[in-house]
Amino acid sequence: LTLNLRKRMKKHYEFLASYTWSHAIDDSTDLQTLLSPQDDLRPDLERSNSTFDQRHRFVFSGVYQSGKVGTSFWGKFFSDFTVAPIIEFSSGRPYNIVTATDQNFNFSTSTDRPNAVPVGTATNACGFPSVPSKASPTGAFQIPCFVDANPADGVFTGNLDGNLGRNAGIRPMTIFTDMRIGRTVAFNERVKLEGLVDMFNFINRFNVADVNTQ
Repeated sequence: LTLNLRKRMKKHYEFLASYTWSHAIDDSTDLQTLLSPQDDLRPDLERSNSTFDQRHRFVFSGVYQSGKVGTSFWGKFFSDFTVAPIIEFSSGRPYNIVTATDQNFNFSTSTDRPNAVPVGTATNACGFPSVPSKASPTGAFQIPCFVDANPADGVFTGNLDGNLGRNAGIRPMTIFTDMRIGRTVAFNERVKLEGLVDMFNFINRFNVADVNTQ
């Protein structure tokens, strides 16, 4: 879904506001080894939001030209200015949370996901404690234990894979604020001098480029 609101140049200003809502779903981004399934026998469990799924994006850009303000000193001083901002708000994109261990014995340490457990869950038989995390839907994560999944009688009734879904983590939203300020000085009808100042991220916001998925 894309919505645009445009105001063309009149009375010294124009702007364009654009909003996009999107939802991307897949079961793998590509054929890279690092993006293979957690369980090769259950690729259907990999269906989730894509790593490039960006739900909301809003962009505002505009141009304001002061023109001739007046003949007084301050009127001449504020004349012929151009102000052009670009502001973007984007929601965070998903990322896959992994344990960096091979607990399901598929010879891969880059695909195993943790269990989402309540805060305060006791340490399991493998010695893995529960770790509180804001990314967990239940409040904490815990690495699965093959001992818990295999009872003493030898009958396998558990699951060696983590219960957390693929791409369950969400990166922080990003805000980009850029600004251009220009001033035109006319020496005569044929000669003009224009000075420009470009500012990037002028509100000095820290935007997270990526996160540690482990």
